[in-house]
Amino acid sequence: MAKSDAELPNDRRQELDQMFRSDPFAASLDAEIITWGPGFATVSALITERQTNFLGGGHGGILFSLGDIAMSFASNGYGRKALAVQIDIGYHRGVFQGDEVIATASETSRTRRFANYRLELHVAEKLVGSATGITFRTDEWHFGENLWPEEWRSRH
Repeated sequence: MAKSDAELPNDRRQELDQMFRSDPFAASLDAEIITWGPGFATVSALITERQTNFLGGGHGGILFSLGDIAMSFASNGYGRKALAVQIDIGYHRGVFQGDEVIATASETSRTRRFANYRLELHVAEKLVGSATGITFRTDEWHFGENLWPEEWRSRH
């Protein structure tokens, strides 16, 4: 993936980065982008009291949401608009207020229409959740198709 990231047109990379960083839902969770590129992304968020459930632990929805955000940035990192169509998640251990959750999305395969992702959620060195996800890759391009080089569009 690093090679594709290096080839991403620089001005488009900056525009995508601004778009990702302005995501209203990610902002509402205080999620921060650690890194991203075509087919991969890592985001983090600190579990707050408002994200806990009646048992006092972090709600599973916050883990799901962080994985979904990471997959969204990874799948849209090519510049082509991509939409999540499925995520299957497993929770391995609890998270608690004050924990920093790191969510990583890695592309495992991609065709013209669909891409598959592996999602991992960690607190420190502990795996707290994992998921697989599928995105649908539309024919639309962020900021307009004509701004993306033909060679890039044909490969991605």
